Amino acid sequence: MGFSKKEAPNCDFCKFRKNCLHDLMDKASQKEWRDIRIANRFRPGEVIFYEGEQPTGVYICCTGRVKIYKASRSGQQLLLRFENPGDLVGHISLLASWPYADNAEAMEESVVSMVDGDTFRRFLTKHPQAAVAILSEVAKDVRRGEARARDIAFKPARARLAGTLTRHIPSPAPKNPTVSNLKRKDIAEMSGLTIETTVRLLKDFEIKGYIRRNGKDIALINIEKLRSLAGQD
Repeated sequence: MGFSKKEAPNCDFCKFRKNCLHDLMDKASQKEWRDIRIANRFRPGEVIFYEGEQPTGVYICCTGRVKIYKASRSGQQLLLRFENPGDLVGHISLLASWPYADNAEAMEESVVSMVDGDTFRRFLTKHPQAAVAILSEVAKDVRRGEARARDIAFKPARARLAGTLTRHIPSPAPKNPTVSNLKRKDIAEMSGLTIETTVRLLKDFEIKGYIRRNGKDIALINIEKLRSLAGQD
């Protein structure tokens, strides 16, 4: 099944709307935004777009989770980040008119909305407040990229791992947040660490009561301590 209007969730009743571009718009642009979206439901492992493809539109993760990664010719993957409900995907490549720099793949059952490129550009021209909201999202992406590069360059391994864990607390944050379905390899790649170092530090965090591990799930027990280790405000 491809993208269709039928699959597009109703933004008015979305529990993730506070995390979404939709909530930064005025009423008029919100209404049109709802009208121009189409959506598709992706199963775990299904690819949304491939690195090197020409961008066809801007995507919004509505439910589930999308992983962004690079792949080598031999099939090896380097996980860069996860996009959660409300996050934009592929917007920088579309705005720059560059091929997609990464691959986007559903990590779990996910609904992803899309607005095609021409419609998106007309929408931004018509709604300046929405254009400002997009600029804000792009600026946040740039800042996050700079912060990740800084962390890998200057922070010790323990701080980088703590930062990776706390960045994956869903929003709005539940009382007892859990980082789910992450392989140790995934955590290591996002932290800029070896798998061996990651496993050793996770065990240390568990012994000290910062986390509790249950298979692929990691319950964050002492969030304040983890954020302090990560150097986060």
